[in-house]
Amino acid sequence: MLKAAGYRFRQIPSRVDEPAPAAGMSLEDHVLELAVLKARAVARRYPNAIVIGADTALAFGPHIIGKPASAAGAHRMLEALGGHRHRIASAACVVVPTRITGRTPRLVKLVGTAHVQLRKWTPERIQRHVALTRPLSWAGSYAVQDPYSAAVVERIEGDLAVVIGLPLKPLDLALKRLGV
Repeated sequence: MLKAAGYRFRQIPSRVDEPAPAAGMSLEDHVLELAVLKARAVARRYPNAIVIGADTALAFGPHIIGKPASAAGAHRMLEALGGHRHRIASAACVVVPTRITGRTPRLVKLVGTAHVQLRKWTPERIQRHVALTRPLSWAGSYAVQDPYSAAVVERIEGDLAVVIGLPLKPLDLALKRLGV
């Protein structure tokens, strides 16, 4: 999405351990916490760069759901989410370096939410999805940007970019304000 918006960048994995949400933490606070953690980790290695960290998770009932740990977990997630609406949040944290701020680095925190309704799939179709896609890479075990995985999505209410994994509109505005 950043490339399509005209930005040049390098993608650098943060390699941070992602903590589970604290008890009572909101979905938005959880994804912001992870985005900040990732951005700070990369900014420590590249202190003169503008660094963006991002994360996506979803809320289903009282539970915050991230990426599954196994294929069986992916199957359980898709089975539980099927036929239901859930809320998804994507956050970005921009670390603005000292060379721009003139003092200590500054954090710009952004978050967006949307709602997604998934189709109810048979166990066999879910199994094919898990075998043919990369569900361990995606919050909720699905991704609208993957052609096969997108078939599980019945309806999106809100910004597609948020569902894909980035609050692009506010991020683009923040980067333009920085002169990027």
